[in-house]
Amino acid sequence: MKSFSLKLLQSVLVALAIFSCNICVAQIPNWNMENWSSTSDLPCQWVTYGLTTKVSPGQNGLYAIKLQADDLNYPGAVLYGFTNIKNDNNPGTPFNSRPDSMIAYFKYHISEGDVARVFITTKNSREQCSNDLYEYTGDNTVGYKRMAFKMHYTNESNPDTMYIGFTSTRPELNAINKSSWVILDNISFSGTKQNIQNPDFENWTSQSSYFAEGWQSFTSQLGSNIQRSNNAYAGKYAMKLQSTFNSSTIINGTTFTTGSLNSNNSGPSFPINSTPNSFKGFYKFIPQNGDIFYVNIVVYKNGQMIGQGNFTSPEAVNFYIPFSVPIIYEINSVGVKPDSASIQFATYNLKNKPSGQSIAYIDNLSFDRFIYAGIDESKSQVNKLNIYPNPTDSKLNVHFELLQKENISIYIYDINGSEILKLTEQFFDAGNHELNYNLTDLSCGIYFLVTQCGSSITHSKLMIVK
Repeated sequence: MKSFSLKLLQSVLVALAIFSCNICVAQIPNWNMENWSSTSDLPCQWVTYGLTTKVSPGQNGLYAIKLQADDLNYPGAVLYGFTNIKNDNNPGTPFNSRPDSMIAYFKYHISEGDVARVFITTKNSREQCSNDLYEYTGDNTVGYKRMAFKMHYTNESNPDTMYIGFTSTRPELNAINKSSWVILDNISFSGTKQNIQNPDFENWTSQSSYFAEGWQSFTSQLGSNIQRSNNAYAGKYAMKLQSTFNSSTIINGTTFTTGSLNSNNSGPSFPINSTPNSFKGFYKFIPQNGDIFYVNIVVYKNGQMIGQGNFTSPEAVNFYIPFSVPIIYEINSVGVKPDSASIQFATYNLKNKPSGQSIAYIDNLSFDRFIYAGIDESKSQVNKLNIYPNPTDSKLNVHFELLQKENISIYIYDINGSEILKLTEQFFDAGNHELNYNLTDLSCGIYFLVTQCGSSITHSKLMIVK
């Protein structure tokens, strides 16, 4: 009896920790995926970050591109030869000459203490031929200024690949300056007649794409792999993550890792003012070709990682279920209160890139406690759903009332969002029903009883103590 009481007390303490009212919702930007902004123009052949806009007139033509950091602390940047935010997966753009310099025209306002950057890299069969990084500062706001960037070669090989990047600010953590801006146009090379595609930013693709506020994604002329979806767990919208042939990652406050872009530190990140023990939310996942669903949470103190956690699942999930990611703090960081965090979602296979066009839906994110959707009884055919006893040691009774004949599916999931048991999947007539189950094989802990009736999904918390 003493042993049972001790286990019951432990279970109650766990339940209190998980379902306490100290919810850190507002700290996660756009936690419920309800806030979206739209954009209609992206420069062809280029990958953009931060706030990038088409401006007119250009130095030679109708248009130029303006780079500026956005409100999420992402530096304004435009990259050529990149199809992924990860440098080792980028093919570069074909270029088989050895130019002396790269030339471009600029207007700019770089705030005091800040710098804008230009980098140029050439390779031959993945062997680096040249690698140059330039910085400039000050003001040139009236007319376009011609600037040349000499390329320094380290061998005699003829390049076959080139990478180019421009930023409006120094992109390191805590150094993002939203006041600095750069207008760029008319790129060319001296010592060769060869040039890149769309060097004067005259070609733009028009799209009506929605972008999740508070989140950053891979974007190019192909568009974003984040989509606004009406298939929400709660509210009007959810975030739909669609794998593409080159990228499947959506990012909230995570690290840039492309070449000179913030490659030596973590960030940017969003501020938090508590010490979360777990990161939670709801998701659906339709995988292809062995892709997995991946969640990562990192917390920082003064720019240094002090804790992290991740969750992966290869299983198809056709309706919203909860996930929970425990945050494990480093031993020397126990008791240290973090000041910021980053969140990353991705779909990929074991080769760290997507194998198919896998789809994930994400909604209602929070720290330390699930934020459940309200149940609209007028739209649900399931009425008076009740499970008891709860907590239970093994026996479970499920009572519900149907307004009409319906196909009912009932599952049990663990706290990590993995399906443990399918209790039933069958048609029930209108009226009252009571189902009885034996859960002897389940270990002590917190579970979720998920009931699906048509498009209606309900989640019930279930505690097992023995």
